[in-house]
Amino acid sequence: MTPTMARDDLALYLTLSPEFGGTRFGPFEGLEVRLGADRDRCHIVLPEAFGVAREHCKVIRQGEGLIVAASERTAAVFVWKGDARRPTQIQAPTSVRPGDSFALVSPEGARFTVVMAPLPAEMIAARDKKKRRNNLTAEGFAKEGWRLFVARIWSLGPVGIFMRGWYMFTSGALFQPRILIPLAIAAFGYLGAFGSSCAAMKFKSDEKKAVADLEQCNERAGVGGGFKGINSSAFELVTAVDKGDKSLGVTLEKDAALRGAVMKAITEILQNPTQYDWIIKEDGTAVSEWIKLRTQIEDSDKFDDLTKLLLPYASAVPKRTSEEWNTMLDVNKQTACTRGPARLTYRQAVSLGLETVQVDAFHGASTMGFVDDEPGRATLLRAAAIAAGGVFPDPPPPAEEALVASGTEFCTFVTGDDDRTKLSKVVSMMEKQFGMKAGFVPEASANTATLARLVKLFAADIPGNKYTVDSPLLDFSASYATPLKERPEQETVVSRSAEVIARSVALPCLAALNRADVLPTTFGRAVAPETCLLLDWKLRQTAQ
Repeated sequence: MTPTMARDDLALYLTLSPEFGGTRFGPFEGLEVRLGADRDRCHIVLPEAFGVAREHCKVIRQGEGLIVAASERTAAVFVWKGDARRPTQIQAPTSVRPGDSFALVSPEGARFTVVMAPLPAEMIAARDKKKRRNNLTAEGFAKEGWRLFVARIWSLGPVGIFMRGWYMFTSGALFQPRILIPLAIAAFGYLGAFGSSCAAMKFKSDEKKAVADLEQCNERAGVGGGFKGINSSAFELVTAVDKGDKSLGVTLEKDAALRGAVMKAITEILQNPTQYDWIIKEDGTAVSEWIKLRTQIEDSDKFDDLTKLLLPYASAVPKRTSEEWNTMLDVNKQTACTRGPARLTYRQAVSLGLETVQVDAFHGASTMGFVDDEPGRATLLRAAAIAAGGVFPDPPPPAEEALVASGTEFCTFVTGDDDRTKLSKVVSMMEKQFGMKAGFVPEASANTATLARLVKLFAADIPGNKYTVDSPLLDFSASYATPLKERPEQETVVSRSAEVIARSVALPCLAALNRADVLPTTFGRAVAPETCLLLDWKLRQTAQ
């Protein structure tokens, strides 16, 4: 790239290798260049007979960097960096530089070289002329005034709607598939909204009827005061949903702060259920992966009953995707990468004793320059390894990147096997660290046993705290709360534990009230809709 050349005057070119004709495509000034067989979607169209997908890959321009990414998982893309003689088949978006090249389908396929070069002189001249053009003339003012007048008329509510509708009707544009299909979709949307409104009204009606029936039952039994004697507090309803385990109720009764955090988290889930659509609506493979984890934990004889119930919900995170990588806020309230079926951070995996774990680090907008900066990526990975109490080899090992948000957030990681991705390894580790014979937590018979195990799971993300040594930084054997007092991570660890309890209550309730058919397969248990209605009612009363 020419140092003195303005960035706006530089454009992306892609040049075919000589054996494919040496054609130079460009200039491309947009943020994305797509290659494939679909003429409507791609900037560079290749014959489908070459084996390319309809949209095979794309070159993304970000700031002063470039990224090559396969558009589909099955689309093979091979990249040559620098003077490399052999290509690398990319599995994730990969940074490239001018002079690098890539091929589609196979290393012998159509090979393009990435070039950043100035715009043609005529384009720069036309652009400069447009900038210099002066419209401060009577004719210019008249044209602009008329344009504003027409725009104002067209934008007036009923007038604008009528004029646009009349034009589309008289011109015949209305009777085209591209118009009729969205109209049909909109009509179905309105019908769906109407149906949802009816369902919501029925839900409210059922809720009022359930409350009225319970009050009548209390009166007939001689119990006054509404809910006195039957689920008199919200935590008892939580106990009822979670298989009636008394230890959870006792713990919540004694710890007001924890009880408040759990109730707040349940309320937020019930009021904002869409972030858990992936599990309630059984959307994609994310829910099937979670069900496998839950089933293996429930089938194990190493856990007590309450831990079996709650532990899987630690990975039932909001907006979980089917991808191997997700992100979360760690105990220091910094965005961290999570990996595998249990959605463990690197620090958690190392602290809890998984044998083979590859260091990873998150980088987003603030560190986007590291996408094509090998020393920068090594700095991120080294810091992550040190924070987990490990070392980072020198020279740095090969690293890859996984895209977790379109073009803005990445997980960069050292390549190699990682036990976080292996369900059997993860469950085996959990049996050791959270089972009935686990260390640094109370015995399974204690009322606080399961809560201490949840706290231990999230405390494993605290730098310097390892549960593979004889004396970890935080030991919860005597108390789940005391070791965290006055520590900056206390709020995050406790709130994460409260969220797990809340999910174990709220998610089955959401299913019982909206998708009862998924309860047996997804959650492995039945939940009474009446109890969930009463819980929702009680939480609303408490919030008032």
